[in-house]
Amino acid sequence: MARRSPEGISVVDIEIEVKKMKVYRRITLLIFVMVLVIPAYRIVRAQGTVETAGGLVIDDEFVYGSLERGARRLVDEGKTTAFVTLAEELNRTRCTVALPKSRAKAMPDTHIYAQCRKGVLVVGTLYKCSHCPNDHLRAASGFVIAEEGVAVTSYHIFRGDATDEKTDVTVVVMDTDGTVYAVTEVLAASLADDIAVFKIDTQGKKLPVLPLGSDAAPGDDANVIGHPHNMFYSFTQGTVSRWYRRNGGDKMSVTADFSQGSSGGPVLDDKGNVIGIVSATRSLYNGDNNVQMVSRETIPVRALRALTTK
Repeated sequence: MARRSPEGISVVDIEIEVKKMKVYRRITLLIFVMVLVIPAYRIVRAQGTVETAGGLVIDDEFVYGSLERGARRLVDEGKTTAFVTLAEELNRTRCTVALPKSRAKAMPDTHIYAQCRKGVLVVGTLYKCSHCPNDHLRAASGFVIAEEGVAVTSYHIFRGDATDEKTDVTVVVMDTDGTVYAVTEVLAASLADDIAVFKIDTQGKKLPVLPLGSDAAPGDDANVIGHPHNMFYSFTQGTVSRWYRRNGGDKMSVTADFSQGSSGGPVLDDKGNVIGIVSATRSLYNGDNNVQMVSRETIPVRALRALTTK
């Protein structure tokens, strides 16, 4: 028989009530913590990103998968332009683009990334795999220069060491909202400058743009946003190192890191203006074949201006 208090309540009943109170307090505490945390930790699954109080967290596999699925969907819907057609349009040398005004005010580094990444694109080439029946995708970088859908990437994305007109299907881009667009046309290109200006079908959507800046000098800030080895929206910083001539065009080396997948991405000044386009890396070796230094080659913005004005 259960023991009872003078008021007629059993000890078992008291223990049950105590346990209920503990559970209630834990639930209340959990709700309180959620109320505090959720505003600073907003999950945006559609974009493959997580925004926290400390910054943006990116799910690279999600971003890549979204781009690949979006590319296949556009192909299935007949909304893409064949890769071979885009490659044939690389002989166009000039186009007219209404460019936005350059920014005049310097920004903190965190603002450069937060504002400028919205104008940076993931450029994807869909290709037929020689080892399986599936299509796959090569990712590179690009950026928007006109809100109606004019963008820039590297020439070698359309014709280079990695391309194959027999197996490459089409080229698409994806913005920071996770929307995938078809590349419909190459407007102008330069092999010597490794630049291609192209049009995308935005379905009427206005895209965030990156304004073009002026030529930068050695010692000036150089910030890069790109997708090295599918590490999407990486931000690196450095300075302009030097100018030089190679393969028939002027080049600008920077100390900001980048690698494969960064090609076509913007090099930005301290105001968020484009001062160059990522092009290539050159590893420098000593006599023992050890890498001593990596030269990071970019194309000065003057070459892009020459392509977009008549």
